[in-house]
Amino acid sequence: MVEGAAMATALKNGSPKVPFHFRVGPGYVDLWSHEFTHWDSTEGQRHTMADLAESLQNLLKKRDQLQAARGVFGQVSVYYPNVHPTPRQQEVLFSATHDFFHTYYSAVSAMLSVIRRHTNTFGEAPTHSISKFLTWWKPKGIFMDQAYPLLEKARAFRAFLDHKESHPPYTWHTVDQYGLTKIMLVGAPNSKGGIPEGTAKHPSGWALMAPDEDLVVSALAVQLNALIPEIGANADISRVLKCTWAPQPTPDDTGRGYPIFAHRDATISDVYRRTVSTQVTVTRDSAPPTE
Repeated sequence: MVEGAAMATALKNGSPKVPFHFRVGPGYVDLWSHEFTHWDSTEGQRHTMADLAESLQNLLKKRDQLQAARGVFGQVSVYYPNVHPTPRQQEVLFSATHDFFHTYYSAVSAMLSVIRRHTNTFGEAPTHSISKFLTWWKPKGIFMDQAYPLLEKARAFRAFLDHKESHPPYTWHTVDQYGLTKIMLVGAPNSKGGIPEGTAKHPSGWALMAPDEDLVVSALAVQLNALIPEIGANADISRVLKCTWAPQPTPDDTGRGYPIFAHRDATISDVYRRTVSTQVTVTRDSAPPTE
């Protein structure tokens, strides 16, 4: 349900915090998923990693589609000098937001499947709760002081969207946050005046803002930097010395290469650039004719 083009909200203050200083593109996922191919993994392990890579690539597409849907909320006509979205445009943004967070949940589930196939490295992970899995992963991951709140907020937002039977009813609004039009869920308090855990107080009762999709993608994708090297530490990586694969950046990737972080202290240890050098030896089979 849509109520108005934009609502004034107390959440629109200051500027957004950006804890991850690079935007994830397809090349980042390709980079880490290729590392997995260097090892003698089981068929099941390979399948779960392929599913994770596909899920993350799909999440990138949903992020871009969400941002494309948001793009129509700018000034697009001399007749509308202010933001003037139509109800249909608002509905498209809500649909794109729903699809993104549904796909986010699938990507986290795919990551959990990879971890469950590597109990020798990570131990036994929780299997029936993404919330418990994120809590379990918190001391094992990277940048989790910044990433965990984003990952948990994204999980909670998706739960409100997809598990209506166990959450209070809500309506939704398009609101302006830091100059970006986003979806906010709004509901009434319970009979005792209480509001759901994780929500903020709102004149109507409670509100829950959609977390920033770019930051959610970064918070999840950067966990590959903790996941893949840990698996590789227990694997035979001799084949990497013969690998001639080179990443093929797309227009959506940064041109500077992606940073590689030291897992334990989260400092940049390298910028990933794979250069393949081929040595060619030319042998002359016959001498030139004499003059």
